[in-house]
Amino acid sequence: MKKLVLTDINKLELVEAPIPEPEEEEAVVRVRYAGICGSDMHIMSGQHPTARPPFVMGHEVCGEIVSIDSVRRRDLKPGDKVAIHAVKGCGSCEMCRSGRENLCKRIEIMGAGCDGFYSEYVKCRADRIVPFRAEVDMKLAALVEPLTIAVHDVRRSGLQAGEDVFIAGAGTIGVLIGMVARLNGAAHVVLAEINADRIRIARELGFDVADIAAADFEAQCTAVTGGRKFDRVFEVTGFQNGFDTCLKMLRQGATMVQVGMPGSGSFESGFDVNAIIFNEANYLGVRNSTARSMEAAAKIIDDGLLDKHLRRVVSAVYPKEKAVEAFEAARRDKSMLKVLIDFS
Repeated sequence: MKKLVLTDINKLELVEAPIPEPEEEEAVVRVRYAGICGSDMHIMSGQHPTARPPFVMGHEVCGEIVSIDSVRRRDLKPGDKVAIHAVKGCGSCEMCRSGRENLCKRIEIMGAGCDGFYSEYVKCRADRIVPFRAEVDMKLAALVEPLTIAVHDVRRSGLQAGEDVFIAGAGTIGVLIGMVARLNGAAHVVLAEINADRIRIARELGFDVADIAAADFEAQCTAVTGGRKFDRVFEVTGFQNGFDTCLKMLRQGATMVQVGMPGSGSFESGFDVNAIIFNEANYLGVRNSTARSMEAAAKIIDDGLLDKHLRRVVSAVYPKEKAVEAFEAARRDKSMLKVLIDFS
């Protein structure tokens, strides 16, 4: 088989390797598509705090089971179309036992802390596998991991039907949070963005989008909700401007979810505590996701609830031999929401 190895900073190589064999409670999956995430680009350029070459990147994947050795997963068999949840907890701590493996102190993330999915075949723990229906479109199945993040974040926010949602950032995760929010009954969803291509795409997806650089930005946002600010606010950019904007969009009793991961020096002017205090608002963090959230995301894809919009999220597909070009396109072209690498 071939696997795509990050051999050095900004250097990817296709390397020959033996096809893995499953050990106890493991499975081997033949990879169909693997997605490129912003964190993969950070890892490739050496900006990740811990991930260092050489290793195999990639944490977004779909494929088919080739072989499995498990007495616990009788629901799985060779030929099943599946995704793999990249978050590996220890399985025995309090957080893992309560279904919050994303908070395990011994957590490993496939594609960051250990080898990931940029490979023709991948071996993984059987309990990390999430199945799809046989009829699923595999290009849409490849979106299950970022959709999982959106499901996890919306669940964490406590969104109730009829509430108004504000999202700072109209990249892949921002628009997916918007889709899941609408699916969960949000009355209005407003996205804030500065990039013209992303503004255009988000509007094509049916969202109300305000240019954060516009002089009447706040008026544009609240015009959608009849003058009200927002019940659930998602900061997806990881930058100070997005954070400050979200604080201004909080209505009394609102909840703000910090989705974007700030880089070093991203937040420079501090935290406006009064915006939280005087609105009696909740400020929540989110970290990765759980297998339970991926199971919900897989059901959304299985049932075709967002097919029309998810097809627009897939911007380009590159063969594994052109992975470097795929990364360059994803980095350069902000109109691309999701670039997939074809390992089939």
